[in-house]
Amino acid sequence: MRLEKLTVLVIALSLVLSAPSTPGYADSEYKFGELTALADKYGTDKGTGSSGHLFTEVYEYFFLPLKYTARKILEIGIAEGASLKMFQDYFPNAGYYGIDIEDSSRLNSDTVKTFVADQSDRKQLKKFIDVHGFNFDIILDDGGHTMEQQQVSFGYLFRYLKPGGYYIIEDVHTSIPEFLPGYGKDKNEANTTLVMINNFIRNGKIKSRYMTAEEKKYLTGNIAYCNLFSRNKGRSITCIFKKM
Repeated sequence: MRLEKLTVLVIALSLVLSAPSTPGYADSEYKFGELTALADKYGTDKGTGSSGHLFTEVYEYFFLPLKYTARKILEIGIAEGASLKMFQDYFPNAGYYGIDIEDSSRLNSDTVKTFVADQSDRKQLKKFIDVHGFNFDIILDDGGHTMEQQQVSFGYLFRYLKPGGYYIIEDVHTSIPEFLPGYGKDKNEANTTLVMINNFIRNGKIKSRYMTAEEKKYLTGNIAYCNLFSRNKGRSITCIFKKM
């Protein structure tokens, strides 16, 4: 199924949240754009840099109400730790957890815990949960971006969000062969993460060959909503799922 045949849900940011109320500061004191400024400060591609996707412009509307209340944030994909540093500055009261296939223990601290795991291996993901627990406010997948990696991680980890938490799949544009070949796409693209998301938008059900029947049932019954955001002519796509 080609991109032009997909139903893409794009919601104007002004309609996502209006005048968010966040404990810890007066509304007049907050300057929107802080998250993007931090992304650019530390060099993560979530911001406006040379390869920037500007995902932070979207995220800030969702994250602002959690700024002082978030306690646990998990990101898949650590690299040099740029977004780790961004989140540390933005969420002053949270502990940060990172999963990567490479050892990132050099970044560990009192508030940062890294873990070596293959995000497409449920046994390794279980070991992470066994060590670090659950009830995450945000889980963000910026890992390997293959169809299997994105969908296995989503299927397994979503249940470990706290109610009302957000699960984010970044770089969904790896589903589009015109932009990025490879990443485990079938020729007909039926197995792509973008098709999985589109199917949910159309009929409210999660379908994925990479998930167990139990995972698909849990997702279908526990997703409050999903927002799919596309920019840069489809070369930067991120999807935000909220848990009931």
